Amino acid sequence: MTISASSWGRALVWTLIAAAFIGPGTVATATRAGTQGGLAYLPFVLLAAVAGFVFMEMAARVTIVSGQSLGVHLHKTARWLPTLVFGAVAFGCMAYQAGNLSGALGGLQLLYPFDRGWLLPLAGAIVGLMWTGSADRIGRVMALVVALMGVLFVVAAALILFGEAPAERAYTPLDATVLLGLVGTTIVPYNFFLAAGLGDGGELPEMRRGLLVSFGLGWLITAAIVVVGSTTDAFASFGDLATGLQLTLGEYGRLVLAVGLFAAGFSSATTAPFAAAMAGRGLIGSGPGWETNGRAFRITWAVVLGVGLAVALLGLDIVGVILLAQIFNGLLLPFIAAVVLLLANRRSLLGEEVNSWWQNAIAVAVLAFLTYQTAVFFFGLIAGR
Repeated sequence: MTISASSWGRALVWTLIAAAFIGPGTVATATRAGTQGGLAYLPFVLLAAVAGFVFMEMAARVTIVSGQSLGVHLHKTARWLPTLVFGAVAFGCMAYQAGNLSGALGGLQLLYPFDRGWLLPLAGAIVGLMWTGSADRIGRVMALVVALMGVLFVVAAALILFGEAPAERAYTPLDATVLLGLVGTTIVPYNFFLAAGLGDGGELPEMRRGLLVSFGLGWLITAAIVVVGSTTDAFASFGDLATGLQLTLGEYGRLVLAVGLFAAGFSSATTAPFAAAMAGRGLIGSGPGWETNGRAFRITWAVVLGVGLAVALLGLDIVGVILLAQIFNGLLLPFIAAVVLLLANRRSLLGEEVNSWWQNAIAVAVLAFLTYQTAVFFFGLIAGR
């Protein structure tokens, strides 16, 4: 079967998924993995991308085949559930938004000591992009941003891998916390609703091609960041990493990190409010005002962007807010993943498009891993560890 160029062009809209999860948090997590374990984490980056593809494909398939949003299916379970889930997703997006904007500014500050006031024109550029942009237009812009970020990190990784061999050093054993971070930064709760929203009214082959492009790029970029992170002995700040890269790649190393971190922050800062609005439309709104340029849709992304900007400008405890968001998302992620898995196996809903055995095998394994690690994390909090 011949695939038209226009079909691949429409599939590029799905790079919004990659733009959403490859943010400053992913850069930090992948860098930490490279610093602690070197290239030993690369197979787990691939597994995380495969798991992300499987879950997002299920979420989008449920919407496309059933013709109903995930919110409708959650509402059938309990009327109050969609509102609760939307509140948790929106809070998570607000918290991460502050980190996204600060990360983008941090990238610029590696080149020049810009003050925090530069966050205002950065937020203005995001507003301008989203105010007149459809999902298709935003997706194409983000595809260019993600491609730029990918080229920079991949070239840097290639120079490191095929350049002069670095000095031998000891790496720590694989850390379950880092593994959970790699999976968690790839499969985030709001992406379920972003995938479902992008799939609304679409076709299965186009959706699968789009997700393949998105997670393929996500895997390549994250793996390249792990390689970049392996060049430094310790990772306490992005400034430390920039210094380490300069020793390996010269001034190109600092440029890669600066532009790459800015691109990661800008792309995630654009898609997080958009994803929150898509979640709102899928969970609590289906009438007038929830179309992409509708009032309710715009108010949702404006509130997420505004709160994130306020936290970033005021210099509040961003780490603490993000940690609280991670607790909410830690509770939410296994639940949403389990609901999507059950829906994707319901033959009365999907007919012949239910999950295959291998999709179920991957999903159950990832779900068990997430549930176990989340339980360990919360029991640790309760015990005061």
